[in-house]
Amino acid sequence: MDEKCYNVAKEVFLCVGKTRHGWRVMLIRFLAGITTVVSLAALLAGCNTAISPEAKGYLRSADTAFRHGDDQVAIKATSQFIRMYPRLEETGEAYYIRGLARCREEQSSAGKDDLRIALTLTKRKDLVALVHCRLGDMSYQSGEMATSEKHYRAALENVRPGVPPADEAMYRLGCILQREGRWREADLFFSKVVHFFEGTALAERAADHSHAVQWSIQAAAMSEVTSAKHLQGRLRHAGLNARTDLELKSGRVMRLVRVGSYHTYEQAHADLRRVRRIVSDAFITSAR
Repeated sequence: MDEKCYNVAKEVFLCVGKTRHGWRVMLIRFLAGITTVVSLAALLAGCNTAISPEAKGYLRSADTAFRHGDDQVAIKATSQFIRMYPRLEETGEAYYIRGLARCREEQSSAGKDDLRIALTLTKRKDLVALVHCRLGDMSYQSGEMATSEKHYRAALENVRPGVPPADEAMYRLGCILQREGRWREADLFFSKVVHFFEGTALAERAADHSHAVQWSIQAAAMSEVTSAKHLQGRLRHAGLNARTDLELKSGRVMRLVRVGSYHTYEQAHADLRRVRRIVSDAFITSAR
């Protein structure tokens, strides 16, 4: 995968998790969009000689359409290919592309079905890993942590530790294990991300989550002392147990305005609405 594209995907993956709105659509839209074109390029490079030029043209059309955000055209083109070659191994990649396009169109149920079919057809381990990651994302977003964990572990079985999307799978497994209060197991996966993908945005994020033992609600990250004190005061005035933690980021001291220390994610989630009355994009984070 192109280094620049993959890094963009990781940045989006990190940022979207912090927003209040649009989690489901945005995560799939950006992160899956990057990985799709890579998969299709590999398919076109080594396409089965039994596949007709017309069918190859449909895949190229799907590639171009997906790159330009035209999901309806991508869906139509991949559907044409699927009708022509319903059971070929390469058809798994067409299902993969169509599944992602459908997810981006908020047709999540149909998209998930396509991704599952892709798993039954393809023999490419890299694609199997990508599909499991996308299914893991969808399960994670819907709160199905056990199913999500299975998908990410399956992804790791099909990709080497230092090769994407292993970093995504390991990072997500760390997050899931933290949700379950399995803090030491989570640290193992975060440390692997840091070791194998040193210098990447996701490795930095994994390091931030390492060695956590509780949950907190982050209202803001500020560089100015006055602004942080003002927000902390507003939160305390609303009856919330607010504090300011200091953290060094890229050589700068950041003031993290946070609320509460919770033993479980569910306890933090119960207070999140109160915090968002004051800071609409506040989010839950693990804390040391």
